[in-house]
Amino acid sequence: MEEVFALNSIRVRFVRGEEVKFISHLDLMKVFDRAIRRAGIPIVYSEGFNPHPHMVFGLPLSVGVTSQAEYADFDLEDGFSSDEFMKKLNSSLPPGFKVMEAKIISKKSNIMASINAASYSILFAVAENMDDEALAQKLAEFMQEDAIVAEKEGKKGKKAIDIKPMIIRLELKKPGDEREGCRNANKDSKSACSDMKYMDPDVWLEEYVESLYRADVLPPSYERESIRRIDALLSAGSMANLKPELLIETFGRYIGQELKIVKIHRTGLFVEKEGKLLEPLDGNAL
Repeated sequence: MEEVFALNSIRVRFVRGEEVKFISHLDLMKVFDRAIRRAGIPIVYSEGFNPHPHMVFGLPLSVGVTSQAEYADFDLEDGFSSDEFMKKLNSSLPPGFKVMEAKIISKKSNIMASINAASYSILFAVAENMDDEALAQKLAEFMQEDAIVAEKEGKKGKKAIDIKPMIIRLELKKPGDEREGCRNANKDSKSACSDMKYMDPDVWLEEYVESLYRADVLPPSYERESIRRIDALLSAGSMANLKPELLIETFGRYIGQELKIVKIHRTGLFVEKEGKLLEPLDGNAL
């Protein structure tokens, strides 16, 4: 039986779907504040003239990006189990948000300050059709460079920075038909495929690309054969933060092509402990 504490701090992992990918981080906080109020969850509030709920979110997500790995910490007044909290919160969240996991935090830590890395699946189109072998070779050469210089836009204009230390891992993939079963699922299987999407980026990304082609909204330059995928593990957080948009822009300049981003999907956030990257809900990270 799950243990219930008199005073709880609970960490959750939640998804942000297509319906809510354009809301800001500030709006995200308002959504959760309203959902908690509607659900009657006894969250702790700060003292003072304008009290705020005690909730802290992980690394803010760029507008337009979906995610299956967003994290947040909540301080509660009364004894709530993590399962009860997840059920009540999901009942009040709008479409596009869904809490997938929740656990009691045994060690007090700030989730936002703890994040050290983030993983992404990035879909992009190459202007000139380049076969997988050639593109993979270019990516390998890119990673073998002693320094990878990017032009980062700042308050005082563009600044040259070396992003090589911030790239932990890159892997080239090509979106394929490995999830054919979900694409052609019958009505009885749709809910199962929907839940799978929240756990498997392959399902999420393929469903997204298929929706673009069905709606006929992709311009001619986005031919199906030109779309590629890079899975990236990058430094993230307050110490060093590499956005996937800058990575793709820099790689495109390296190979002499303008790479057009079709979609960015965050697949994970990680904290570092004793030299290892752990998911924020890992028992050793709580």
